[in-house]
Amino acid sequence: MNGIKPAVTWLLVLAIAVGSVALVYSNGHDQGFALAKAQGEAALAKQAKSHEEEMRRLAESAAIGLKKAADELIASQAYGNQLAADLVAKRDELRSVSEKLTGDIKRVTTLYRRALDAQPESLPPALFTVGFVRVWNSALFGTTTAAPVAVPSTGSTTGGADATPSGASAADDLIAGVTRADLLANQIRNGEGYADCRAQLTKLITWNSRNGRN
Repeated sequence: MNGIKPAVTWLLVLAIAVGSVALVYSNGHDQGFALAKAQGEAALAKQAKSHEEEMRRLAESAAIGLKKAADELIASQAYGNQLAADLVAKRDELRSVSEKLTGDIKRVTTLYRRALDAQPESLPPALFTVGFVRVWNSALFGTTTAAPVAVPSTGSTTGGADATPSGASAADDLIAGVTRADLLANQIRNGEGYADCRAQLTKLITWNSRNGRN
């Protein structure tokens, strides 16, 4: 009996030790799990916050880019509208010049003075041949063979001097029904058209230069 008691005592001590170790291990496991969980949640929260800040920065950057693009578009449209308005004003100016010059045609093609103090006299008739009209129209249209142009004597068309030759084989030395007034009216109309083309080309070049186009 006395020999058994020490063994039992050792068994009890061993059991208590094992239980203590198990309890300490269990507590340590719980504490470690709680710590790992807390650290994981903190990392996730940090990552979520970082992602949120990045998305906010991207949104702000996109908003700034859109505003800049919108401002540039508005400015470009305003500039284009101004160019269009300037072109309309230029056309009106050219039309006024043409009307003024057209009003001068009769005066400068019907009378002349032999001197500044002389009385005005009727201008002698000016004769223009079919060949003259052919060369005039060829130079105007940029071709060595002018297309037939039937123009009334009042010169009411937009291009070519007035001439009604009797077919394509009409001799160049025949007299054409063209007057000084017809030539001036034709030149005034063509001059207005050329000036309008120059104004449009200038505005187009200005527009392309502003918008970085070659």
